[in-house]
Amino acid sequence: MKHTFRKGGIHPDAHKTASRRILFQPLPLTAWLPLSQHIGAPSVPVVKKGDKVVRGQLIAENSSFVSAGLHAPISGTVSSIEPVVMPSGKPAQAIIIKASDEEHASDEAARAAYWDTMIPNVTDRTLSESLTSEEIVKRILGAGIVGLGGATFPSHVKLSLKPGIKAEILILNGCECEPYLMCDDALMCTWPARIVEGVELMMKATGIPKAVIALEDNKPEAAKALRDALDPAYDISVMTLRTKYPQGGEKQLVEAVTGRRIASGALPLSVGAIVNNVATAFAVWQAVATGQPLIERVVTVTGDIPAEQQCNYMTAIGTPLSELPFTLPEECRAIVGGPMMGRSAVRLDAPVMKGTSGLTLLKGKGRRQPQPCVRCGACVDACPMGLEPYLLSTYGRLRMFDEARQADVADCLECGACSWSCPSSRPILDYIRIAKQRSRK
Repeated sequence: MKHTFRKGGIHPDAHKTASRRILFQPLPLTAWLPLSQHIGAPSVPVVKKGDKVVRGQLIAENSSFVSAGLHAPISGTVSSIEPVVMPSGKPAQAIIIKASDEEHASDEAARAAYWDTMIPNVTDRTLSESLTSEEIVKRILGAGIVGLGGATFPSHVKLSLKPGIKAEILILNGCECEPYLMCDDALMCTWPARIVEGVELMMKATGIPKAVIALEDNKPEAAKALRDALDPAYDISVMTLRTKYPQGGEKQLVEAVTGRRIASGALPLSVGAIVNNVATAFAVWQAVATGQPLIERVVTVTGDIPAEQQCNYMTAIGTPLSELPFTLPEECRAIVGGPMMGRSAVRLDAPVMKGTSGLTLLKGKGRRQPQPCVRCGACVDACPMGLEPYLLSTYGRLRMFDEARQADVADCLECGACSWSCPSSRPILDYIRIAKQRSRK
């Protein structure tokens, strides 16, 4: 029997229909780069209006330890530093870079030459053997890498263990349990050896002796590709888990792999584990081995669009979502991310950011009109954290934020299993998010 987490969980219909091929989205002529693309303090610009920049150049630096730098995804001129509208419709301070036709052509040629060197199954272990842990972390910090599974926590922070603190196991999350997204699956199938080398670098950086790459059993091609890329000199294994949502949740994944439960309010490190995403491992390899900072990532475009448009695209950070190749359905819902944890987009001229895993385009106006709660308890059964979603939602709706805090609303993953399971189509998660946000204040 395959491992999984014990409490709650659901089984949404899979819509893994995007091609596993990774196509290259053309670089934008104008890049919109918000200063806050990560958990922590926003980065601080080190350029000003009128400055010339080149692709890969640092344009905003860390403002604190828990922060991440920002690099130019294109060569060009800084046209302004001003608020831009995000997919949610809210403004955010951003650096805007505009390229000339000549700069754009030069960048495209250099980019093509760079990716031509990415021979999928050629490996080089000398870096993890020759560099010190401090040197690896320094390169990760300098590349502005954050967690690419959605949380966007600065990677150098997670990999910088305090003196006297040790972890026993490094877990790489390749579950990608969102029912539509395939960016991680495509990456694991295309460059498995680079991901494995990134894992080896993470092990060296942290001193962790053992690593497990975990993915759900609906990705057999990726599992085989990763196993074929393993080096017996490293204690790295590939574990296939039972397909179940939200298997990729950090606490659920640690339990599925190790059998250990993480206490309320605690981190994976409390049970000897560190969790990173497979795409983060790939970005770590790129930064350490090639010097390329985090300036592009794989984005899944999927949903109710023609089959030939459902694909994964290597996309520069700062590319407007509207430039991705898709035909917008009538009465469409555009979701940045997947339908379970993604957020609705009211603006598609907003930029792709470091944490943008996909764009899901669905026909229809959304959920049906909410009905009265029938007291069925389905949301309680579905909650992977063992919470009472109906109660937390009520606290959020009635603005009872102190009560929500006492009921452990902070433990909510915002996975959406409660809303998905509700037969009355109640906006359970929407009110929980309000309660979670306001109870922090």
